Amino acid sequence: MTDSSSTTLTPTEPAKARALTRLRDRKSDPSIERQPWTDHWWSPLVIFVSVGVLVWIAIWFGNNHLAHDSFFPYREAVGDTWFGGFARWDAEWYRTIVREGYVYYPGVQSSVAFWPTYPIVVSLFSWAFPSIYITGTFVTVCGGATAVVLLRNWAKVFVPNSVAITAVALLCVFPYSWYLYGVVYSDALFVATAIGAFYLVERDRYFWAGMVGIMATAGRPAGLVVAFALVLRVIERRNLAKGAKGLRELFNPRTLTRSDAPIFLSWLGVGAWCAFLWVKFGDPLLFASIEASKGWDQGAGPSTWLKFRLIEELQHRPFEWSTIGHVAHGLVVFGALFLLPRVKKRFGWAYTVYALGLIALPLLGTKDFFGAGRYLLGTFPCIVIAAELLVARPKLRAVILPVSLLVMLAFAVGFGRGSYIS
Repeated sequence: MTDSSSTTLTPTEPAKARALTRLRDRKSDPSIERQPWTDHWWSPLVIFVSVGVLVWIAIWFGNNHLAHDSFFPYREAVGDTWFGGFARWDAEWYRTIVREGYVYYPGVQSSVAFWPTYPIVVSLFSWAFPSIYITGTFVTVCGGATAVVLLRNWAKVFVPNSVAITAVALLCVFPYSWYLYGVVYSDALFVATAIGAFYLVERDRYFWAGMVGIMATAGRPAGLVVAFALVLRVIERRNLAKGAKGLRELFNPRTLTRSDAPIFLSWLGVGAWCAFLWVKFGDPLLFASIEASKGWDQGAGPSTWLKFRLIEELQHRPFEWSTIGHVAHGLVVFGALFLLPRVKKRFGWAYTVYALGLIALPLLGTKDFFGAGRYLLGTFPCIVIAAELLVARPKLRAVILPVSLLVMLAFAVGFGRGSYIS
């Protein structure tokens, strides 16, 4: 005699019937554990939206209830009550690029310093919104939401879900992560496309990895690092599958096959950007040389590499907020460097090279580490390693995550009023 509540299923039973049977059994048998909400694909979005609401309130408060920085007098344009606080500093550059295209004036700050993926995407959606600033906010929010979902998916290739979801939470509350929630900057879109390209590599989707990689490599100066590391990861995976030992065997490019070729599409992003600069302005590396212009003052050389500007600040005004902020950015850089050995052990050489390349940009390319917190949002292998350390120390995690959230919200309030924080 057959028990009608039995969970014995035939292989040919339709998937819908199997799902209904499991649901019935779960309701009738309390001993069957329900799937934790953190196991669902949408759990990163819950975290992102929950934190995002707080960030929006913080930026709204800074924009509407605090005295503004002199650079940003209060505007009364369409939507500025809710969106005005997200349009600060570099947002004006992106607005100019979308409206007028790229321009270059020798020795003067020019829009060619800003890479094209973000303004192109903003221009594609600008027809749907009443202002370019609101369009930029929409693109950034979509980029941030996509980034957290992809981060969880990529992390689960290597680590348990508990670590992956903690990595999502850590990224969402990182002190400089307010750039993921609507600020008219390119960082959220870059992070999403970079993680997406590497995740597709791990899924053996090399064509789509190359296509998404085009957006990543044309998104920020770190695009060069992304293009190189994507190819490196494909070679590394190919040789690991063959039992390679030692760096020479591990990165032997001769094992690549024709099916691996689409990953080289990712180079089209940075290649097309350099070609554009060459054709229009006569210099394919203009994005680098423009950094030395007056006001930015970050040309390559010992004064930038050795942080003479920061040393001077520490000597003459060590307790000013700007100096403290620069030191905080520096601590982020060295904290990421500290995690690199664990990145290598957990994820391999290609991800270590990728993370090191992103760290090197503020380490060697800024005069005082300023902006490092924002630049390192893309070092997702380091974020997952930090999450792994916190999962092993739950009491520390219970302190770090809320404190980091509070710091980020304070920064968001300041950004909303126009403070130059990162």
